[in-house]
Amino acid sequence: MQTWTSKTYRKDDKIFRGAFNYFRNENSYAEEIFDVYRDKKEQSYHYVSEAVVKVTTGEVLNLHVEYVVNKDYIPQLVIVEKLMGKEATREVYEYSVRKNHLTYKFTNSKGEEHIDEIATAPKYHITTPTAASSMLFLRSKKFDASGKNSFNILVASNQWDYKEVPKFKNVIMERANLTAEKMNIDGQNVQATQYKMFDDETDFKAAKDPQHIKIFLSQHGAVPYMIRTDDGTKIQIKYLNDLTEKE
Repeated sequence: MQTWTSKTYRKDDKIFRGAFNYFRNENSYAEEIFDVYRDKKEQSYHYVSEAVVKVTTGEVLNLHVEYVVNKDYIPQLVIVEKLMGKEATREVYEYSVRKNHLTYKFTNSKGEEHIDEIATAPKYHITTPTAASSMLFLRSKKFDASGKNSFNILVASNQWDYKEVPKFKNVIMERANLTAEKMNIDGQNVQATQYKMFDDETDFKAAKDPQHIKIFLSQHGAVPYMIRTDDGTKIQIKYLNDLTEKE
């Protein structure tokens, strides 16, 4: 049972569970496990992830992420905890409907606390260091399957100490194919929709196929099957169980 989450989750509300393996040039460097819950009363979805990362120094970084979105997949509450050795941080993003902004609270292992108020666009996403909830913004608005789509993403650069207020940036998403495609992951055939993610400063005229991140999205709660970058990093699903099939 998690002690770091904002609430105690009921097993009966769990709709998906899964795990990811993280690779860099085919060498495994991290593992993530996650559960997805549906709160029918609040009409919200809750993604709870835990990851263990082997850092280049030989230390182990533990990550905890709780990501709550409403029925329109707009973030309502996001908690990110990082633990490594004696270092620990906790970041909390809480959306206020009344004020129409986010409260960002950063706390480190020294007990130092910083609070920022961040104005948001109606539709936005908050980046976290785990994969399960990384593509939820694709569900937040109608997607133009034949063109380029811009999304508003909030990025925090604070590590063990507070440096600056998180900032919004845009990413460009494009469907690689209009239909879902069959892909094989460790002997399992799955249906995935492929997307390309570009930086908003990408010059599409200068290159035929500019640098991008490849995303293969499942049909289950916007959980990706695979995320792949040009530098040899690959995040791949280990297993993904749909617990609603028994309903």
